[in-house]
Amino acid sequence: MTMFQNSKLYLKNLFGKKTRRKIVAIHIDDFGSIRVRDVQARETLRTLGFPMSSSRYSNWDTLCTSEDLQLMFEVLCSVKDQFGHPACVTPFANVANPNFEKIRESNFTEYHRETFVDTFRRLGKAYDGAYELWKQGISENIFHPEYHGTEHLCVRRFMRALQENHKSTRLAFDHECVCLNSLDGDERRPYLGAVFNIERPEDNEPLKDYIRDGIKIFQDTLGYCPKQFTPGNGAHSLVLMPTLYECGIRYVDASLRMASPLGNGKWERHFYWNGKVDSIGMKYLIRNCVFEPFLDDCSANSNAVPLCLASVEAAFTMHAPAIISTHRVNFTGGIDKAHRDESLTKLKTVLQEIVKRWPEVEFMDSSRMADEIL
Repeated sequence: MTMFQNSKLYLKNLFGKKTRRKIVAIHIDDFGSIRVRDVQARETLRTLGFPMSSSRYSNWDTLCTSEDLQLMFEVLCSVKDQFGHPACVTPFANVANPNFEKIRESNFTEYHRETFVDTFRRLGKAYDGAYELWKQGISENIFHPEYHGTEHLCVRRFMRALQENHKSTRLAFDHECVCLNSLDGDERRPYLGAVFNIERPEDNEPLKDYIRDGIKIFQDTLGYCPKQFTPGNGAHSLVLMPTLYECGIRYVDASLRMASPLGNGKWERHFYWNGKVDSIGMKYLIRNCVFEPFLDDCSANSNAVPLCLASVEAAFTMHAPAIISTHRVNFTGGIDKAHRDESLTKLKTVLQEIVKRWPEVEFMDSSRMADEIL
């Protein structure tokens, strides 16, 4: 790591709420959302010409099986903080997915959703007990989901693409997959996973109901109201903040510099820091550490562990909590177990090193951490 790269780790912690406590929270995006149904769907789409190996998401990203969750929980429980608490993750969860069968039955005229619990039940034996494991993780304080959006899918663009018979979208749909890179030679369309990236200002209005529906599903399936939100694909309009606050969200997980879509191709840039409060009382949290064992091009990231530990050290030196950013794609083994196992091995190494270097560390879910320091 160059001196410049190292200095950036410290500079990102220059502003914001300070604490001398050594707190670690781990944010994992995309839990609950479907992308690639299974390995058979991936291989079929590959033979049809989809560039499945061009992105880690199309190559490996699928729902976490019961085995995936059990193995992750074992890693988390194997490492304890100064109070004897196991490591804890905060999965930012999408609580619904397209109901492919009902959409097809409507001849693509109506969108229908199913809860992630129904998706588990539909996908079969590998997911038996997965919902119960979510609830077990919550009760044991090692797995505390927060809100990532209802679907990780821009329903408006998705339905338009289906109705216009966009070849890549329809073929992926036929194999119960979404948000894949287009076939070579097919029309490139805006990324379907960018839920809150509006085209026009008026597109925010249906998103308000989308948020209300999603948070109700979250409460009905997980038994509590989420307090924290991060948008799928990292951008949303500030017009939605009052609706999020009305629904019980009190913290937004944001980037240090974040652009908000205004519609009609216009964007507005904002600067955030830990503890920043907006006009309605919403508070912001900034991820200041990264743990990505695999890069977007599917190559192994040999720097994942040292970079994460250097980032934690920078956060603690600057009296900030260490908020580690990662993604579900690293920990799902439904398509490739070896990929998952390598990520879990590296995660365990990071956690063991944190406890070794900072024995006074405290592991927390993100909302508890925010409640205590903000």
